[in-house]
Amino acid sequence: MKDHIISAIKGLWLNRWSTLMATMSIGICFFIFTALFLIIYNVEIFTKKLSTKASVVVYLKKEANSNDIASLTEDLKKLGVFSKLNYISKEDALKEMKSMIDPQLIELIGYNPLSDTIEAFVKEDSLNSVELIANKIKKLPFVEDVYYPVNIVKGINIMRITVLNFGVFILTLLSIAILFILYATVKSFYWKKTEEIEILKLLGATPSYIRLPFLMEGAIIGIGGTLFAEFCLVLIYFTLHSKNLYTFLPAISQIVFPLEVLYILPISGMFFGIISSFLALGRIKYQ
Repeated sequence: MKDHIISAIKGLWLNRWSTLMATMSIGICFFIFTALFLIIYNVEIFTKKLSTKASVVVYLKKEANSNDIASLTEDLKKLGVFSKLNYISKEDALKEMKSMIDPQLIELIGYNPLSDTIEAFVKEDSLNSVELIANKIKKLPFVEDVYYPVNIVKGINIMRITVLNFGVFILTLLSIAILFILYATVKSFYWKKTEEIEILKLLGATPSYIRLPFLMEGAIIGIGGTLFAEFCLVLIYFTLHSKNLYTFLPAISQIVFPLEVLYILPISGMFFGIISSFLALGRIKYQ
């Protein structure tokens, strides 16, 4: 194995400019690949956070007493689609409104115009049926009206699905590009060593013995490309999270960077390199 590794390193050094170009090209592809994956990953987290804040506001009739409200709350729990229920009395709602607007404007009205409400937070798996849920609640006793953010929920789902579909399409194209670059590079290395390979065949070398150094060359190029991509990603990540930039862009503090990426990338590069090299070499024939 040691001899094969040395042979692979020598082969890469002899073709150092081709190796460098291939490594940089693959590194750029892996950089875009990983950056796009992180965007999809963060959009998924972002949409889940938004969805947990999606709530249905149930406005109660004025004649509803405490027993009626308790009974309605139990009916809402039985639906099994809410993660949390908050009862807000009209007095508490008025206090909150006074903290947001000039209290004198409310005093001009002369009475509390607000209603008792129940804020019901919809579970993530029930977001797609929020309109149907709202219609069911409207039929319950002591319910005056129901407000639900149907447009917001639909917008979140559309954004999530669009980003996911676009991301999968681009990731597939980048995977094919990486395989093609590695395939072409290893294939060119193979043709440059045609005479050397023929000599090895005459000396009785097995196909696996001939193939192994090329597989290692592909693996080394793949790992080198991923290490370049990791360097760029980490550099950009710390630049975005620098104190100077954070002052102007506070939202960047929400970017999630899974540390697992740092060791999954080199493994992926090695896997792509070996598979591409194996396909490039094909079947080694003996005359």
